[in-house]
Amino acid sequence: MAKPTREPRATKIVATIGPRAEREGELVRLLAAGVDVVRLNGAHCAPGDIARRVALVRAAEIVVGRPVGILLDLGGPKIRVGPIEGDTTVWKDGDLVEIVPGQRRGAGKQISVTYPALLSEVEPGAEIRIADGLIRLRVESRGSGALKARVLSGGTVRKGAGVNLPSSVLSAPAVTAKDRRDLREGLEAGIQFVGLSFVRTVEHVKTLRRLIAQAPPQRRPWIVSKIERIEAVRALREIAAASDVLMVARGDLGVEIGLAAVPGAQRAILRVGHEKSVPVIVATQMLESMVEHPVPTRAEVSDVAGAVNDGADAVMLSGETAVGAYPVAAVCTMDEIARVAEAQRPMPGEPPHRISDGEDHTPVVCDMAVVAARRAGAQAMVVYTASGRTARLLSKEDSRIPIVAITNSEEVRRRLTLLRNVVSYCIPASSSVEGMIANGDAVLRAHGLAQATVVEVSGAAALEGATNTVRIRTLKPTRK
Repeated sequence: MAKPTREPRATKIVATIGPRAEREGELVRLLAAGVDVVRLNGAHCAPGDIARRVALVRAAEIVVGRPVGILLDLGGPKIRVGPIEGDTTVWKDGDLVEIVPGQRRGAGKQISVTYPALLSEVEPGAEIRIADGLIRLRVESRGSGALKARVLSGGTVRKGAGVNLPSSVLSAPAVTAKDRRDLREGLEAGIQFVGLSFVRTVEHVKTLRRLIAQAPPQRRPWIVSKIERIEAVRALREIAAASDVLMVARGDLGVEIGLAAVPGAQRAILRVGHEKSVPVIVATQMLESMVEHPVPTRAEVSDVAGAVNDGADAVMLSGETAVGAYPVAAVCTMDEIARVAEAQRPMPGEPPHRISDGEDHTPVVCDMAVVAARRAGAQAMVVYTASGRTARLLSKEDSRIPIVAITNSEEVRRRLTLLRNVVSYCIPASSSVEGMIANGDAVLRAHGLAQATVVEVSGAAALEGATNTVRIRTLKPTRK
C-alpha cells in the first residue's frame, strides 16, 4: 500500500516489538511508518529486557522528532499446559483424559496445567478450553489428585498451550510475582501505560493502582484494563470507571465468550469507553495474515476500518510487528486503512451532555468547548493540560475538530500519544496564565495556526488547577 502522508491521523497505532527491534534502524523505521505507542509484552520479557527496550524507544524517539508512548503489557496469571513427553500428545473426540495441577510431565491421556487451585475451583460440568479453544473438554469428575474430563473437540495438545476455564470462578491474583518485578523495572525505566491482563473485577484494577502509586505523580502510568474474561464483560462499567484505558483483547475474549459474541462485545466496550470518557484500544489479529504475507486479507481491512468507524481510539498490531516478516508494511497498511476510514466516517451529532462530578466541572467545560468550536467554525481546539486528563475528556467528545494539547511536561506528551485526534506540544513553564497563553501562541503559530480561529480550554492557573475556562479567539500573526 501507499506510503502514509505526514498529516496527523486521528486513530492511533500501537505496535508490539520483540528482540528484532534491537537491530539497528528497525525501531526508527517502525516509528517513521506511523507507530504512536510501542507495546512491550511482559510475558516474553526477561530481567533487563524492559529497561533496554525503553532506552531503544527513547533513542528512536529523538530520531523521528516526536513523542512515543510505551505500553508495558503485564503477562498476568496466564494458565498453560505443563511439560509433555515429546512436547505433544494427540487427543480424539470422546477420549477420557486426566488433568493434574502443577508442572508434572504429561504423556498420552494425562497432562498438567499451571494453576495450583485447579482441583478446588474447577467443578464437574465445567468446560476447559486449550489452545485458543481449538481443544474443548468437559469435566466429568474431580478426585483428590486430578480432574477427569471428556474430550468434546480433539486435536494436538502442545506444552505451553494456553488454557481457559470460562465457566469457573477463579481466585488467581491480579498481579503475579513476575508482574511485580516487571512493573518495578518499567516504572524505573519510564513507561506511560501498563496493561493489566485477565482483569475480572474492579478490585484487580485498584490493586494495580496501589502498586503504581510508588512512582512520582508525573511518572505514574495510565492503567490499560484488558477485557478478556467473561467476568470483566459483566463488570465492564465498574472496571471502565476505575481504569484509564480499556483494551478489547479479542484473543482470550473469543475463547471465553465464543467467537460469534466478540463483535458485539467489542462494540459494547467501545460504547462504554465513550460514555465513561475512557480511551479504547482494539487488539488481536487485526492484520494477522501480514505475519507471513505482504498484503492483508479483505476481511482484515474491513476489521480495522470497522474498529475506526466504531470510534476506537487506537488499533494494535501484535505478531505482525513483533515477529512478522513485514513489520513496516503492516504499520503502513494500518495507517492507510485508518486514514481512509476516518475520511468516510459520518459526522457525529451533538456532544453527550456530560454532568459535573461534585466540584469538578471539567466534563461540562469540554462539552461547551465542542459546541463553541462547531458554531464558531474553529480550525482547532487548544487545551492546556498538566496531567493529560482534560485532553482525554476532550478527545472522547469525538468532535472531528483537531485537538492541540499544550503542556510543559514531555512525560505528559508521551501519555497523550494514545488519545484519538490529539497532537501535543511542549512549552516552557510559566507562573501566569498570560505567560502560558503567550508561549502556547508561539507554538501554534509555528505549526501553521496563525490567523486561525481556535477554541481554548484552560484553568484559572497556569496549567495546574481545575479546567474552567473556554475562550474563542483568532490567533494574530506575529508583528514584525
